[in-house]
Amino acid sequence: MTIRVTVGIIQKMTLVDGTLEDFARDFQIALAQRQVTVAYQPQIDVSTGTVVGVEALARWTHPRRGAISPDVFVDVAQKSGLLPLLTARVVSDVTAEYIPGCTIDVAVNVSATQLEDPSLYDMFDGAFSTGRCDPATLTIEVTESHRIAHPDRVAAPLEALTAAGVTISVDDFGIGHSSFSRAEALRARELKLDKSLVQADHRAGEVAQIIDEAHRRGIRVVGEGVERGKQLDRLAAAGCDRAQGYWIAKPQRASALLAWYRSRSHGS
Repeated sequence: MTIRVTVGIIQKMTLVDGTLEDFARDFQIALAQRQVTVAYQPQIDVSTGTVVGVEALARWTHPRRGAISPDVFVDVAQKSGLLPLLTARVVSDVTAEYIPGCTIDVAVNVSATQLEDPSLYDMFDGAFSTGRCDPATLTIEVTESHRIAHPDRVAAPLEALTAAGVTISVDDFGIGHSSFSRAEALRARELKLDKSLVQADHRAGEVAQIIDEAHRRGIRVVGEGVERGKQLDRLAAAGCDRAQGYWIAKPQRASALLAWYRSRSHGS
């Protein structure tokens, strides 16, 4: 089997030659050898420009093939049963790289299918017990691309997480299985507008309606994929709470993030 990813509309590009099992084996080795690292993309308060959070994003640099797209390795991790190990690596790095005195929120991505795995909650409990991962500053972003097969299995654990102070966020809102009823079923207190909404000029009215409805329900909104100033301006006009994207800052390693954060905080 050759693993492929679609680039653009019709062009296809082979990223990895070999079977899914070959790729999964390489990825398991990468996790063990710490080839997989975490980059952090800042989020700002739209109204003030203040840095209020970061999203933790997994990055893989293969020793022979170079950088592997997250769209590829996350999909393979899910298909090969390695997604829990990837999530554990991200949470471990986030906990280890906690920046003293930096109390901004940290968001970690979790697939909807993982919410049915009890070990996920044990892992977060373990991170909390270190004292270096504050539940009140943690956001768990649930990807919208998959439905939860057994909602009854995730209700109690989600309730426990939110009771501890964790914020549940619905990622990629506006595509897939998006709905406000689903967001509320997940105890979500945040939703992230998919970049396809944020970047489309003709969908500004739709974005404003979503933000208004979210606020009516007491849910904050993050606009992701901001790549131009006018997109940030539209979010501000619509009353969006937070934003992230290359226009604001690219994902960066913890050391670079700290320097960037201090520079931004001091207004330089």
